[in-house]
Amino acid sequence: MNNLKKIQNFFIKNKFPVLIFFGLSFAISLTFPTGFSIRYSYQLNDIANEPIIAPFDFGILKTEQKLTKDLEEAKQSVPFSFKRDQDFVDKQVLNIDSFFNYLNNISSAHELYISSQDSLYKYRYEPEFESFQTSFIADSTTYVTLYSEFLEQYQFQIEKAQWDQLLGIEENLSEPINLDIFKNQIKQICLNRWAEGIIDEPLDNILSNDISIIQGGELILAPTKNYNDIETAWKKNKEEVNLIYEDELDFKSILSYELINEFTKPNILIDKDLTVKRQNERLDKVSRFQGTVLANELIVDTNNRITESVLLKIKSLQFESERRLGYEKAADKFREYLGAFFVVSILLFILFSFLYIYRNKYYEDYRLLFLISILIYTIIFFSWIIINYQLPVYIIPISMISILLTVLLDTTIALITSTILILLVSLLIGNDLDFAIVQFFTAFVAILSVRKLRKRRQIIATMISLVLCSMFVFFSVMLFKGIDFLDYNYSVVGYLALASFLSPILSFGLVQLFESSFGITTDLSLIELLDYDQPLLKKLMEDAPGTHTHSVKVGTLSESCANAIGARALLCRVGSYYHDIGKIKKPEYYAENQTGENKHDSISAHMSAKILKQHVTDGLSLANEYGLPKIIKDFIETHHAKNRMEFFYKKAIDNSDNPESVDENEFRYPGPKPNTKETGIVMIAEAIEAQANSIKNPTMEKFEKMIDEAIKSRLKDGQLDECPLTMEDLQKIKGRRDGKHGLLPVLSGLYHSRPEYPDKDD
Repeated sequence: MNNLKKIQNFFIKNKFPVLIFFGLSFAISLTFPTGFSIRYSYQLNDIANEPIIAPFDFGILKTEQKLTKDLEEAKQSVPFSFKRDQDFVDKQVLNIDSFFNYLNNISSAHELYISSQDSLYKYRYEPEFESFQTSFIADSTTYVTLYSEFLEQYQFQIEKAQWDQLLGIEENLSEPINLDIFKNQIKQICLNRWAEGIIDEPLDNILSNDISIIQGGELILAPTKNYNDIETAWKKNKEEVNLIYEDELDFKSILSYELINEFTKPNILIDKDLTVKRQNERLDKVSRFQGTVLANELIVDTNNRITESVLLKIKSLQFESERRLGYEKAADKFREYLGAFFVVSILLFILFSFLYIYRNKYYEDYRLLFLISILIYTIIFFSWIIINYQLPVYIIPISMISILLTVLLDTTIALITSTILILLVSLLIGNDLDFAIVQFFTAFVAILSVRKLRKRRQIIATMISLVLCSMFVFFSVMLFKGIDFLDYNYSVVGYLALASFLSPILSFGLVQLFESSFGITTDLSLIELLDYDQPLLKKLMEDAPGTHTHSVKVGTLSESCANAIGARALLCRVGSYYHDIGKIKKPEYYAENQTGENKHDSISAHMSAKILKQHVTDGLSLANEYGLPKIIKDFIETHHAKNRMEFFYKKAIDNSDNPESVDENEFRYPGPKPNTKETGIVMIAEAIEAQANSIKNPTMEKFEKMIDEAIKSRLKDGQLDECPLTMEDLQKIKGRRDGKHGLLPVLSGLYHSRPEYPDKDD
């Protein structure tokens, strides 16, 4: 009963992680193939580990190339459907007649206008002048109005000067143009094209050798090449115009060609709906099979190589078995999907158990757990699409997830998640061991390349590393399998290189999106916070320069301590720079900013304690105002933990008539206590730096004693009770005199005694 109660309590306490676990397991298992797809998942040139015997009759699927070819031939065998539109031709002929009638009217109006102009000039001194002037105004208005309406109605690619030449308005032609003859030439060429037939579809788009045309209620089947598309019609128009006018640059040749093309429109119109319908009916009749395998027929025997023909039969068997399973044996299908669910759950259980035991902060932060789950399912779903559309599996960007998780969380999470993800995808695509080996290596290289991301050029280095390493491991696998270089599928190599090249680009593009969506602060953001153009750092330097110097020293100490125990050194430095920003509000009350009078001498110990505690609250207020991330706010509120202000506590007791009435809590910082290695490091480094300033004639012995006492007092006072720092970590944080990391080596560099140089006279 106790065990049952423990299990029940566990599920109640961890209901959200459990819900995510089962939801992710269910979603992934739905994408998994079953049955023969898993059992007989061979690749070309693999060796069969058991005999494969056909359990029933099934058809052998055509290869993708063969099926595509047959479908194209079937499509070409279906004539495209058209309809000849004689009414359109009649309408266009009327349009040509109307066009030239318009031209004749303009020409006549122009002649009247010229005649009126001549008469006006001739009778300018005669009594009839006013009547001729009225006629001139009317004729000129008629001419201008007609010409303007014409140009507005017929907006052809012809300039006004060319229209003037055609109408005889410009008298620079050797002979005037006869509009009736000109019209008949244009009309005849257009009729020639319509008689041949102009279709409204480019010839290159017509797949069939023949087309069917409904003409006058009858169906005509004729070769496609007998008809013109619009470009072919224009070409023939040009040839006929050249037969009429020997000089191609002649004005009449150019103008007639332009007008013919304006009126030459398709008179044979495609019926797309009918064409597509007939094509689909024909495509449905194309067989997907090219042979038959009979029941109990041996497909391949044990230890035999999987050739192309054998692989095609195996895939055909998988196809038929899945079809039968889907329509005939629902119970079997459910059983196999249940098996897929269990397999997926087992692998995800390893991941979730690891998070629960070794990365509990990610396990308990449901947003981050949800982020990991989203990334896993995205790649699984993408892989499912790749398989269904028979695309190359090497374009699956698993290394992108490795980079994302390394930058957003940490290398350990990235490594375990990538491992589980590669196993899941390898199962999904058919137990592909080659794929797993290649992806394991590239994922590890990706994690290794970005584990300490500091500079943008690392993106370029990561891209190059991934491409080279993916090529190396791919060719290594091929060499191991004994495949000749000429038999390599080099398109697969190209897809692998492309995925390796794009993964870092996609990853770094998505980092900022996930940072803002899930409240994560990456090293890239921390580097930005170190920029002295940050307004809060600039304000700290200007208003509290002593505190800024103190913060920089604490940053140097804490970074060295973090390197000593493998914590996040950059985070420690950034946290140190911002931990005392609350002192900006009243900088003169802190020793590092005082140059003369100590303001605490004129106030009570209780007031001093209140002012000192206030810098933590003020710091959080400023952090909120300037939008600092939560991970930095943790340093502000924990860098003093719940330590007691010993000096002012003792001063309050000494000045009190009743020492027992002094409330110790009034002289303790509000906390909370540090709960990460990084915040614990900064708390220790902050105390050490403050004490180191007060040591006169510093030596290594004094530093060692000071560090031991500071750590011991905080351990004894319980300030490190919630911090995951171990005794071994604390020893490494202290460091050794001859070491590179820890407090001692840095303190000796910051506060070592310097020789007193003689003055100029000496």
